[in-house]
Amino acid sequence: MKPLSLLFSLGISLPMFPALAQPPALPRCNPNGNQQEMNACARDEFRTADAELNRIYREIRQRYSNQPLKLERLRDAQRLWIQLRDADLAAQFPVAHGEDPRVEYGSMYPLEYAGAKAAITRARSQWLRDTFLDTP
Repeated sequence: MKPLSLLFSLGISLPMFPALAQPPALPRCNPNGNQQEMNACARDEFRTADAELNRIYREIRQRYSNQPLKLERLRDAQRLWIQLRDADLAAQFPVAHGEDPRVEYGSMYPLEYAGAKAAITRARSQWLRDTFLDTP
């Protein structure tokens, strides 16, 4: 097979292998942009809030490393808090099983959901900080 024919054959057959294709890039945050760009801002806002929560949690674990019972109870509380957070979001944005939330809430659903999740996460971070770090 000639090199040109091989390249042509590969060029035609590669689209048949979607696993080899690059995933589309996530849109970048632009608060004044289109809906996808605003959704990206909300996604970034949640990621920032979640990273801060994880940073605080690690700091608490370091501070109380000599108190294993406290850390065990905190770990259990964090696991339950995640369930509560998710249940609160499900109550705020109820969607029947198998339904598309964007049909129920429109194109702003990802923005609203991520914003609410970020707010709940920031509140938890503040509570952890006040309770475990800002005390003697």
